[in-house]
Amino acid sequence: MSALAKAVVALVAMAAVAELAAAKNHTIQWSASGNYGEWSASNAVSVGDTVVFTYGPPHTVDELPSEADYTACSFSGAVSSDSSGSTAFTFDKAGTRYFACATGSHCAGGQKVAITVSGASSQSPATPTPTTKGNSAAPMAGATGVAAKLALGLGVGGALLAAF
Repeated sequence: MSALAKAVVALVAMAAVAELAAAKNHTIQWSASGNYGEWSASNAVSVGDTVVFTYGPPHTVDELPSEADYTACSFSGAVSSDSSGSTAFTFDKAGTRYFACATGSHCAGGQKVAITVSGASSQSPATPTPTTKGNSAAPMAGATGVAAKLALGLGVGGALLAAF
C-alpha cells in the first residue's frame, strides 16, 4: 500500500474517533418535580449527542410525535414508551423532540421536556455546569472523557499507520 493510502486510512480513523469525542452525553434525573423547561433552555443538545433519562417507578419516558400532543399531554400516538429506569436517546438529526411521563397527572404537572437538537456539534464547556436549586437535570460530560476518546483516536490512527 502506498504511503498516501496509508496516511488517508489513518486520517479517516482519527477523524471518526474525534467525531465521537465531540458528541456529548446529558443526563436528566426524571421526576415529577423537575424543572425541564429550565433544563432545555440551559443545555445545548446537538446531532450526535445522547440524553439519558434516569428514574424509578412508576415513571415512564414516552416520546410524543408532536408539539400538540406534548402540550395536551396526549399519549395515544406515542412514538415510544419505556419504564426501564434508564432510557437513552441519541439524536441523529436536528429538530425538536418531545418527551413526557405518562403516569397519572405527571405530564400535566410538568414532567415533560422539549429537546431542541441543533445540527452543529456542541461547543459548550466540557466541564459539568452546576444545576440551580430545583433543577433536576444536569449535563454529564467531562474533559477527561473527551481527552480519553481523542487519545484513543490518535492511538488507533497511529496503529493503523504503523500496520501498513
